[in-house]
Parts: sequence; C-alpha cells; structure tokens
Amino acid sequence: MPTLESKDVVILGGGISGLTALHYVRRLHPNLSVLLCEAENRLGGTIGTDQVEGYSFDWGPNGFLDREPLTLELCHDLGLQEKIERANPNVSNRFILRGNRLRSVPMSPPKFLTSDILSVRGRMRVMLEPFSASRPEGTDESIYDFGKRRIGKEAADYLIQPMVSGVYGGMAERLSLQSCFPVMREMEDQYGSLFKAMISKARAARKRGEKSGGPSGPGGWLTSFEGGLYRLIEGFEANYSESIRVDCPATQVTRSDTGYRIEFSSGETEVAKNLILATPSNRAAEIVSELSPELSKALGAIDYAPISVICLGYDAGQIRDAVNGFGFLVPKLERRRLLGSIWTSSIFRHRAPEGKVQFRCMVGGDGDHDSIKLSDEELISIVTGELSEIMAVSGRPEMVRLYRWKHGIPQFKIGHIDRMAEIDRQLEKLGGIFVTGNAYHGIGLNDCVKQSFKVASSLSSLV
Repeated sequence: MPTLESKDVVILGGGISGLTALHYVRRLHPNLSVLLCEAENRLGGTIGTDQVEGYSFDWGPNGFLDREPLTLELCHDLGLQEKIERANPNVSNRFILRGNRLRSVPMSPPKFLTSDILSVRGRMRVMLEPFSASRPEGTDESIYDFGKRRIGKEAADYLIQPMVSGVYGGMAERLSLQSCFPVMREMEDQYGSLFKAMISKARAARKRGEKSGGPSGPGGWLTSFEGGLYRLIEGFEANYSESIRVDCPATQVTRSDTGYRIEFSSGETEVAKNLILATPSNRAAEIVSELSPELSKALGAIDYAPISVICLGYDAGQIRDAVNGFGFLVPKLERRRLLGSIWTSSIFRHRAPEGKVQFRCMVGGDGDHDSIKLSDEELISIVTGELSEIMAVSGRPEMVRLYRWKHGIPQFKIGHIDRMAEIDRQLEKLGGIFVTGNAYHGIGLNDCVKQSFKVASSLSSLV
C-alpha cells in the first residue's frame, strides 16, 4: 500500500460522527483535501444491519428522532430521502415491568391518574411536583436525585431510572442531569416546575401549530430507513468512497512542522494541517498519549458501559400476548439482567417475515459490567428465559443474532461538564485538532451530526 499523501484535513474514525464530518468538510470547504481513515474493515462503527432469511437486525442504534433539521438535510444530501421510514404510530404504546407484569406508561395526565404504574401515594407525590424543593446551588445533580426531589422516590425508581438505563445503559444515580438532560434543568431554572414549563411550552407550540415535547427534550418521531439504519452508512460510501480508507488504524499522533503526524499500524504516516478525532474517546486518548498526556488523561476519564444486543426471531404463534407497541423497560428494583426489549417488527415494516416477530433485547449497562464476559449461550439463555416469563413466549427462537459492545455507551457521569471543559482547554492549547462523537455532548445520532457539523464549520478560521 503506498504512503498516504498529506492532506489539509485527516479524520480518524468512520462511524456516523467521522462520516458526517467528512460530508460537511467536503460541502463547506470543497477546495480542501480530506481523508477519512477507519481502523476496521467496514464503516459505521456500532451502526450495522444484517439481513438474514427475511429478518433485518440492527447491530446498535435502530433509528433517530426526526426533530433535527441537520439530520434530515443530511439524508437529502446523500440521496436517501425516499428511503426514510417513520415508525408505526403504535410506538406510543410503551411499557415498564413492575411486579413481573408489563404496565402501560401513561402518556397524558388523565391516563396517569388512573394508571397502575405507581401506587396512589406515588401518583399523588408526582402531582405535588410544582411544590418540590429547589435544587441546591452549585451542584452537578444526578438524574436520580433530581427525579426523587421533583417527583418522589417511587417515580424515580419506576419511571426515571428505567428510562435512563434504556437510553444510556446507565445508572441514574451516577449520571449528570445537566450533561444528559440539560433541557430538564433549564425548565426547572426558568419556570420553577416541570409541570409549569410543559404547560407553557405546550401553549406556545399550539400557537405555532406545532407539537411540543416532554421534559427530556423537543418532540420528534422515531425514524430509520427501509431495510435498517445501515442504509445511512451506505449513502456515505456511495458519495465519498474516494476519500475513505478502511483497515487503516492509527496508533499515535505527534507534532510536525506543518501540523500533525499520524502514524498507522502499517508503518505508514500522514501529515495533516488539521486533525479530527472521531473515534471513541478511549481510543482517542490512546492516539494522543504522546502528543498531549493532559488531553489523553481527560479523554480517558470518560467511562463507557458495555451493552449486548440480542435480536430474536419467533413465530407469532409462540407469543401469547399481542405485540403492539415500542417495547418495555425493566427497573433496577425488578432484579433482572434484561434492561429492556424493543419490539422491532411492531415498530418498522419488513423487519421480520410475515407471521414472525422480532424482539431486540439489551443486557449490560453500567450496573452490569460482568455481562460482557458471559458466553453467547449464557446471554441467550438469560434473555430467552426472562422474555418467556415476562411475555409468555413459548419455545426457543428460530433466529438469533448477538452483538457485543464492550465500550457500548459513553457515561456522562457527575463532573462530565468539568471533564469537557478540560478537554476544550487542551484542544485550544494544541490548535488545529478537534474531537467529535457521542462521548462529548450527546449520545444520539442527531447529537453526533450536530457536533460534526460544528467541527467542520470551525475549520473556516483555520484553513
């Protein structure tokens, strides 16, 4: 393989963040030479889709919310607008396991008042939210402490904690509210109450003819592509293959006279005026360890939770109850290994053959690091056993696909804002080097797109 040519911009990492950065560098700075290097032999990172005997299995994330204009514009730029698929309206049917029974999550105040998801006392405590104590000044409050303070311990245990494990694979008592759900903190600061804030926002949205969101953020509809989320990665490949190298792992970055020297495991080097690190933060920490021990330490301080995704295919006759909705989450107090299950074939079309059902189950998270050490057989046995108890599923699945992610989901733990401030200080000292990805300002696909756009835009003053 010939020595790589020098470039104005080199991007390390070919997941959604690196590919989006490539797209926007090419769009915003068409005169710059740019190269993306991916360590693996494929692009996409945790985004992947397997097509097996009529089933469509997503490896990691299975969609994005359609509330971010940049992401929708990106799909249009890649020629994918005709392949976008919005989730079935039944995604509003969501469930939480309590007392070994799935209970519907109430989506409106009247339904909440009659719901059995909390006790009468627990529901009454939630209704007292406008009178809750204010947040202590100068604290980076955990999500759990925020929930317990605003809506009570029972609601924090059975509503907040499973939602956090479903999104972050994390433990609500360890994660920073300000870093994970900044809108919640802003709503409390501005209105003094989440209820008051939601009422005010709903009124404003109605005046604009829009639909408002909940306390965790703006509204949006789960969206993917026909056949699975990997179609997005294929769109990047089709448009930018000439600027991409795979099987090209970087090992170290050091200073050069004209920018940064990147060393690759092949023994080759590349010199770039600007460098964008779009790898997971733990890999970025290793790559810059010689360049800046301080930056490496700050990047390495961001923890990850392991996640195993187990996709199961069953004949519909094996399932007693109707599978009609998004799926369910499992609170920690239920003492199960299963974090939750997404009913993929109920959400999107053609994700299972006719007469078949696909469940997408998650095990692991920050509270269960040992799960990643389990054998395939052990993981499958745990998931099928618990699913059988919860949903009255009989017999073995006819199709199984298992995807393990040792460093699955970044954890924005208490103090994350300070860690990010230190990362920004070290990057500013170096100049011409940037980070993007789900470890910094948001873990969702939309967050990655926004961060990469910001990084590509910031090149304007440097090139």
